Amino acid sequence: MFERRPIDTWPVDGAGALELARGARRLLVKVGQETLRFDRSHEPLADAQASRWLVHDDGLLRVPVLTRGDLLVRGYTEELYHEALDSPQADAKSPARC
Repeated sequence: MFERRPIDTWPVDGAGALELARGARRLLVKVGQETLRFDRSHEPLADAQASRWLVHDDGLLRVPVLTRGDLLVRGYTEELYHEALDSPQADAKSPARC
């Protein structure tokens, strides 16, 4: 199942972005040419650090964002989405959201 939430009709502010980050155990964050990978069960992720990667200068959520189960993905490449959507660790009962 897939649920699309366009930012123009479903804006997410900084507090909402942090709520998404706090709800995710695993994060994949595209930063330039790199993809940063975090697993909260092995390493903490401070709110300030999550904000830097998830909140744009205008105070709204940077897009695109994909959530699936305990996984949050910020940014897009075809390979990154294949990794996220093909992951057996993601909770298949939760809809994917963009």
